[in-house]
Amino acid sequence: MRQKPTKRSKIELYASVVEVIKRYPEGARITKMSYGCGIPVDRLKLILQSLISYGLVQTMRDEEEEGVYYVLTPRAFDFLDTFWKMKGFLEVFGGNISQEFRL
Repeated sequence: MRQKPTKRSKIELYASVVEVIKRYPEGARITKMSYGCGIPVDRLKLILQSLISYGLVQTMRDEEEEGVYYVLTPRAFDFLDTFWKMKGFLEVFGGNISQEFRL
């Protein structure tokens, strides 16, 4: 029998989005992020608003293509480093980041 996938916590969603943006140092477009994270664009826009307000992501405008690109701030790299460390610690002690950090 197939096991039902667990629901991702907000912090896991944030980490997922930041990881996808990290793949594009020149900046990521929202469509690429949506495919990379598996999150619909309308929901992704809300997550990006939060990440911008937390100082993890910045927007860049491309005048030639008239588009918006999202880039990481140095704080985002600190967030990812801390996230992966905490996830590792919780797994060692039998915890689950989805259960421990419901925001």
